[in-house]
Amino acid sequence: MVTIGKYLKTKRFFKELTMRQVVEIAKDKYNFSTSTSVLSAIETDKNRVVDGELLLVLSDMYGFDMNELRSLALEDIKKNGRKKRSNDN
Repeated sequence: MVTIGKYLKTKRFFKELTMRQVVEIAKDKYNFSTSTSVLSAIETDKNRVVDGELLLVLSDMYGFDMNELRSLALEDIKKNGRKKRSNDN
């Protein structure tokens, strides 16, 4: 199964961008702050809860429609359930 992280890594690869370049473009073009460690955690599925604003920035930067992620996210939720975040009770 393709995860959101693997999907995003593939999109970045085909755009021939390093994580450092993604961080710089996010800051310069979108005024959005992220880090290579955040991107790495997402791409390696260590962080499976992804910030919605970051997804919007990446979708524009990588050139994909957010609907492409819909089926991946729903499959993951059905298989693994909702991911608990630290601020969930």
